[in-house]
Parts: sequence; C-alpha cells; structure tokens
Amino acid sequence: MHPALIAIAVIAIIVFVIVRRFRGEPVDAKDLAVPPLILLAISIKDLWGFDHWTAANIIFLAVSVAVGIGFGMLRGASTVLFEKDGTLHQRYTVRTLIVWALSLAASACLHFGAQAIGAEEAVRPVTLSIGLSLLGEAMTCGWRGLQSGVPFSVRDTDTTAAPLRRP
Repeated sequence: MHPALIAIAVIAIIVFVIVRRFRGEPVDAKDLAVPPLILLAISIKDLWGFDHWTAANIIFLAVSVAVGIGFGMLRGASTVLFEKDGTLHQRYTVRTLIVWALSLAASACLHFGAQAIGAEEAVRPVTLSIGLSLLGEAMTCGWRGLQSGVPFSVRDTDTTAAPLRRP
C-alpha cells in the first residue's frame, strides 16, 4: 500500500478515536486490549523475517518501543475515568490532545532520526508505533480502571440472548 494512503488512513482513525473519546465512552476491556494486540501482531509478522539487525536498527527499535509505550501511558494518565450507569467510562481532556500532538511530533522526529542514523524502513512499521502507543494507553487506563473499583463495560454483541434475571 502506498505510504500516503497509510498516512491518510492512520490520521482518519486517530481523528475518529479522538472525537469519540472526547464525547466520552464506556471502558471495555476487550476494546482496550484487542486493537494494540492486533497491531503488534501485524508488526511482529512484518519484522519476523527481517535479518539485517544492525546497531542502528536495534537502537531505533528500542527507542521506538520506549517512546510509543511512554506516550501511550501519558495519554492514558491524562484521560478522565468516571462512573456512568454503573460502569466505567473515559473521556479525553485537553491534556490528552496535547499528549497526542506531542506523540505525533515525537513520531516525526523518530522518523527523521531513523533516517539520520541509517535505520532501515523495515524496522519502522507504522503499525508498531500505533500498537505500542495504544498498548501504553490501555495499560494505564486499565490499571486505573481496576484501581477505581468501578466495573468495566461489557458490550453485548449477542442481541438474541435472553437478559439475565435475578432470583
């Protein structure tokens, strides 16, 4: 896929997530865990056959992991968690938007830094940086949510099932 199309798709997804979370949404454990795990699995698949591990490639990958998870954790820490209808909800704040902007700037710096040190394109998958960032956010929001004692939301996808009745 052309890099410009990937960039447009990534920007569209980020804008969609930001708008949805600014409005506030339930915190669902599956929604926290599945997207980063899928993106990281794709990244690992992409990196699996790579066999040209130079110092520049290793350094870039290590820095990318730290930066991605770090900014994700900052974003997760800036998110407001609250109870609504008996379940945990989240809402982005202005601080969260600032962290998003800083993380995008850091990603751009990493991209140019990778070129400057000679890190190869193969160790710079976009899915890796987004997956790591979402993982950091999920870890922080998940931990904070568990500490709150408020139950996570459970999105029921089976609408044919009978509702549970209490005795």
